[in-house]
Amino acid sequence: MEEGKQGVMVAAQNSIAQLQAWFKDLENGFRGWLAKQFLSVEAAVVTATSAAQGAAIDAFIGTLIHYA
Repeated sequence: MEEGKQGVMVAAQNSIAQLQAWFKDLENGFRGWLAKQFLSVEAAVVTATSAAQGAAIDAFIGTLIHYA
């Protein structure tokens, strides 16, 4: 019975490690692409991603305040 639980735990850790590696590759690819762009493109992309990040954080905090 315990062997089954350990197998599931190992599979979950492998899935998490694969997901982390995928996000790291995605981030490195994005940073590499961004470094090759003109300054104006880089500024626009960084502004847009920062705005999206701020909106996501605001939405998350808004749901927490709603339930508080």
